[in-house]
Amino acid sequence: MSEVALLSAKALTPVAVFQTQNGVEDVVSKLERDVRAMELDPTTEKGRKHIKSVAYQVSRSKTALDEMGKLVKEEAMELVKRVDGERRVITARLDALRDEVRKPVDDYEAREKARVDGIRDQIAKIELLGQRLDGLDIETLKASVEEVDRLKSYDFQEFASRADLAVQQTANALKAAIIIAEKAEADRIEAERLAAIKAEEERLAAIEAQKIREAEIARAAAERARKDAEDKAERERKAASEALEREREEATRKEKEAADRIAKMRRDAEENARRFEAEKLAAEEEAKREQTAAIERERQRVADEQAAKVAEDKRRAENKAHRGKINREVLAALMELGLSEEQGKAIIGAILGGSVPHVTIGY
Repeated sequence: MSEVALLSAKALTPVAVFQTQNGVEDVVSKLERDVRAMELDPTTEKGRKHIKSVAYQVSRSKTALDEMGKLVKEEAMELVKRVDGERRVITARLDALRDEVRKPVDDYEAREKARVDGIRDQIAKIELLGQRLDGLDIETLKASVEEVDRLKSYDFQEFASRADLAVQQTANALKAAIIIAEKAEADRIEAERLAAIKAEEERLAAIEAQKIREAEIARAAAERARKDAEDKAERERKAASEALEREREEATRKEKEAADRIAKMRRDAEENARRFEAEKLAAEEEAKREQTAAIERERQRVADEQAAKVAEDKRRAENKAHRGKINREVLAALMELGLSEEQGKAIIGAILGGSVPHVTIGY
């Protein structure tokens, strides 16, 4: 029985064992059934020799099958190496052909990118002129306005609307900044004017005070004269006293008039200061509102661009998926006609590359 099993293994071919579905399973299962069907008796000398012989034959069968497997593997490795070499040739030459075909498009896209980048740089320069304007003097702001006027003459082509928006936003920002700067300059001039008014008020107050002091000196002098003239007649004394009283009343009247004039000038100055402060706050609020509106417009513009990009990416992904689905259906149809997967892919690639006249794939 062991000889039959061994001879059966020797009669097999590598193709029958390793390239036939369930070939190995069939051979091994048959050997197992044949060996396990033997009557083995380990209690006798002959039986033990027979068991050893069967085990040896099983081992030889294993070796024979393993040698077949090695042979099949070596042949398969040679085939793999040859196929890999051909694949490398296919990859190198068709990659070169692909690059050759794509070169005009790549060159055009590079020129187009350079053109678009140039336009975007000009727009960025315009937008930059409308940023970080706090603290700039009026001359610098006006120079920026002239620079915007110069930059807006650039040929923005399909980006003209975006450039117009950037010019408008930057011009508005510069206009608001100039208003704020002019208001600050006016405030400075007004502060100097108010300081001059205050200095004049203090000078006038000093003059009035001097007049009051002189009047008091005069009154004191008159009082001394009165005391010196007590020995004069009552009439002369009374006349002198009345004259002194009139002089005191006149000094009091002048002092009150001076105080009233100073109070009025102070009230007028305070009113002017309040009015200028209100105008300043109104201008600042208007500038803040314009800045907020500009920020919101820029945020909306960025959001719109991002939404457009997402929509374009989605459209490209869906188109790619659609083309892939159709290509897989074409490949399946070719394989049903008896072609291998690699052959089917090669045919599809040739059709898509325009190498097969009068044949296209409808997407």
